Amino acid sequence: MSSENLRASDADREKIVSRLRLAVDEGRLGLHEFDERLQQVYAAKTYGELIPLTSDLPAQRPARRPLPADSDIPTWVKIMWTPWVFVNLLCVVIWLATGLGYFWPFWVMVPWGLALFIPTTIGIITTRDQRRRAR
Repeated sequence: MSSENLRASDADREKIVSRLRLAVDEGRLGLHEFDERLQQVYAAKTYGELIPLTSDLPAQRPARRPLPADSDIPTWVKIMWTPWVFVNLLCVVIWLATGLGYFWPFWVMVPWGLALFIPTTIGIITTRDQRRRAR
């Protein structure tokens, strides 16, 4: 028995409807044609009746999976520490340009760094524990 003569399920019809919606979103089908094909999808009983409804549309590309994270460091941590790095680099450059006297950038680096270190540590530990529990 050919697969074209097999009965189509509701899930099969929904896949076709999804492809048709994508075609409308891409501008390949107008709303009137989409409506006509939609009526044919829900009236179809076999795969053979569903196949022609998408035969003139390009093959659907598989959905891209998100890339794995580079590290276990959350984005919010990187965002939080970026200004600290650049401000302290600027302070060190100013210190170097003014003659290498007393290392005053210490008073910018350390208190601010400690203020960031505490929530960062708590956040990373909490996130790691949540991931372990989710597995």
